[in-house]
Amino acid sequence: MQWRAHLQPLREDTLQSILYIILAILGLNLLVFIHELGHYIVARRNGMRVEVFSIGFGKPLFSWMRKGVKWQFCPIFFGGYVRIAGMEKEGDLEPYEVPDGFYSKKPWVRIKVALAGPVVNLVFAVAIFTVIWAFGGREKPFSQFTQLIGYVDHHSELYQNGIRPGDAILEYNSEPFEGYKDLLFAAVVNGHPANIEGVKIDYFTKEKTPYDYTVTPYESPSIQKGMKTIGVLAPASYLIYQAPGYENLPMASSGILPQDRIVWVNGELIFSNEQLSSVLNSNKAFLTVERGGQTFLAKVPRVPIDDLRLGSEEVIEMNDWKYGADLKQKGEPYTFIPYNISYDMRVQNGLYYIDEDSKVSRASSLNKTSHLDTMLRAGDRIVAIDGIPVTNPVEFLKHLQNPQVQIIVKRGEEPLNLSWKNEDHVFLSGTDWEALKPIARSIGTLSPIMQSGDFHLLEPIKPIRLKDFPMTEKEAKKFQEALASERKAIEKIPDAEQRELAYVRLDHSQNLLMLGAALPDRLVNYNPNPFSLFGSVFSEIARNLTALVSGSLGPKQFGGPIFIVQVMQESWNIGIKEALFWLGAISLNLGVLNLLPIPVLDGGHICFSIIEKIRRKPMTAKMMQRLVIPFVALLIFMFIYLTYNDITRLFGRFF
Repeated sequence: MQWRAHLQPLREDTLQSILYIILAILGLNLLVFIHELGHYIVARRNGMRVEVFSIGFGKPLFSWMRKGVKWQFCPIFFGGYVRIAGMEKEGDLEPYEVPDGFYSKKPWVRIKVALAGPVVNLVFAVAIFTVIWAFGGREKPFSQFTQLIGYVDHHSELYQNGIRPGDAILEYNSEPFEGYKDLLFAAVVNGHPANIEGVKIDYFTKEKTPYDYTVTPYESPSIQKGMKTIGVLAPASYLIYQAPGYENLPMASSGILPQDRIVWVNGELIFSNEQLSSVLNSNKAFLTVERGGQTFLAKVPRVPIDDLRLGSEEVIEMNDWKYGADLKQKGEPYTFIPYNISYDMRVQNGLYYIDEDSKVSRASSLNKTSHLDTMLRAGDRIVAIDGIPVTNPVEFLKHLQNPQVQIIVKRGEEPLNLSWKNEDHVFLSGTDWEALKPIARSIGTLSPIMQSGDFHLLEPIKPIRLKDFPMTEKEAKKFQEALASERKAIEKIPDAEQRELAYVRLDHSQNLLMLGAALPDRLVNYNPNPFSLFGSVFSEIARNLTALVSGSLGPKQFGGPIFIVQVMQESWNIGIKEALFWLGAISLNLGVLNLLPIPVLDGGHICFSIIEKIRRKPMTAKMMQRLVIPFVALLIFMFIYLTYNDITRLFGRFF
């Protein structure tokens, strides 16, 4: 009966998802209902004859009459409308001739009726935001509001100027920098040079060095095609370990505990999952080196042995080491470092090799992507590889083929109620980074220090490749289907060079090294006052509309009805306050969009009334039809287009 135990959580998740989708649809219909109710109440109070109040569209499922108004529920349960007499042509009468009709009233009265719906939505948004504020706000990831950088593209101008993970951006184009979403928006809509101001931070000395650079956004293969970046590819975040639901993963025997925070990996302070992935996949050997009686940590390239320019004697010696290390399988891409070393592990000289760009390089022409990237000198003695002591080249060669990582975690951090206002201050000052140094200095020695202050050194961890990640039979099947689908898509690329590049990227993604652990961010309390939150959402709406009109954003980058339901459904998964926020944000969107001066929208009716006031003459039905019909067709097209995009995004998410 074990299968029933597996089915029970699945059923519960499915039922919960269905419930949240129903709640999302009900919430959206509530917004439409109160919008139309605003029109209804003001219209009735000003003597207009309301004919129909409809919830949904299509043929009514059931209806009833109340005070001369037909109330009805329709099967297309997404929206609704209020029909006021005179808004549609009645016989030979012009709209302004219909008794108690919409256009029979004075322009100012019509403006009040048209404004009522959007105003109700705006007031409702403020009310919702007030409820959220009164109940303590929402919990959001630290990374959404931090000014600290999580990862920098090694090929960017910022990186060349010395900006590294952990540094801070304070201003973007002379405006206060409020978080990574500012960079995402700028990446979409702005390709112009950007002025970046901030501070470079030394976490051990607490020293902050101001910087001010102007950089040009560029397209990077690391982000979505068509978007641009200044080089910051991720915000800073906490990497807090959560016990995985799978066995036999790399972290299982490392000594890590739930709630431990990963802070240091192979010599680098870690500020994001993206940076962690870069360190794991850097293809560099992490060495402990002795020079002049002092030991230090260093990184040097791992190079396929076949790409090393070895002399005949060096080839013989390498073959002896491979034999001693039991590396006898021919055709395997065994690796080494681009240095000649003696039997007592002393560096003799650098070697030429074929680098990743198919160019002949030498160890002395090192491309630095880490502060630990070091050119070894003749006489240096390699003490350890990946923190594991070695005494001869055979041991060294053997360990080189099985990369491991050294990780330091911070343990015992109290889950305090941290505000988004001072989260960066706590991040910078809440850790005694000096206590980490003794552990780092001891790595690779015969007596490594396993604990100093709140920091703990884990047992060496061997990363796992994505394609080797343990999966259930169902997950493995789904993974292979997604892989096959991706290959079919690549086969359809007409350009041979682009097709080959896509295959390389796909293969690279399958071979990415990972720890196989969930490392979620820390949550902070986000609770601005209702009017600040209203202003923030309103500014984002205005910014998006401006970008749409200017052409910086295309309609494809906006969501349609399915996307809105999906967002609401996911917000219910997070919690009721998150769902309330999105209900308020969508209500605010609905209010603002309806005020746009477009015929068929409330803003269009307001414009008609203003035009009539200026002309001192009512508009005829024919004139209004000429203005309205093209926009009706456009809105229908936009609805279909956005729905199609929602569907393609949804299927792209699952396949």
